[in-house]
Amino acid sequence: MKHQRYPRVSRLRKGYHRRQVDTFVNNVEISFSGMSPMPTAGDIRQAGFEMVHGGYLPAAVDAALDALEERVLLVQGLSAGRRGKADPAGEAAVLKGELDAPYMQRFPRAGGFRRGYDIDGVDDFVDRLVTALDDETHLDVEEVRAVAFRPQRGGYREDAVDDVLDRVVEHLLVLRSGDSAAEADRPPAGTATP
Repeated sequence: MKHQRYPRVSRLRKGYHRRQVDTFVNNVEISFSGMSPMPTAGDIRQAGFEMVHGGYLPAAVDAALDALEERVLLVQGLSAGRRGKADPAGEAAVLKGELDAPYMQRFPRAGGFRRGYDIDGVDDFVDRLVTALDDETHLDVEEVRAVAFRPQRGGYREDAVDDVLDRVVEHLLVLRSGDSAAEADRPPAGTATP
């Protein structure tokens, strides 16, 4: 039996095309060695695969892609920002400035006959994002990744909203990796520091 990278769905259900997933993940892993250009976190987040009978379980692949996205951000963050340091506070200020537009005017609109995201739903979620960026309250990356908006004729353009949410996810992942690094640098409790 051939090795399977991720669990599979039953033959009667549809999952991600195994060969496409394996090829994509292999290419990302090879890029970590420097043998090929590294994809951006957005490239990983926007990866799509055909749905086929007996494919990989989507939830398992999605979780693995989330981990790869964090790894790419960590590697890229080592050389990002001014003087090789990431600037989470500066990025939070930029994001907050972009999101803090008047209600119902935060993103470009889809044409009158085209569907976009529900304006009220997006604005309500953006209010929560702005509050979290303002107060530096905890905002869960998975919550931002999983947010879904109802369709609305003439609503906000989906690509514009998705682009900003992608940047929020990247910001939160950078913060998470910074917190993990700070935790690793902290001496164990009860030890004296010189």
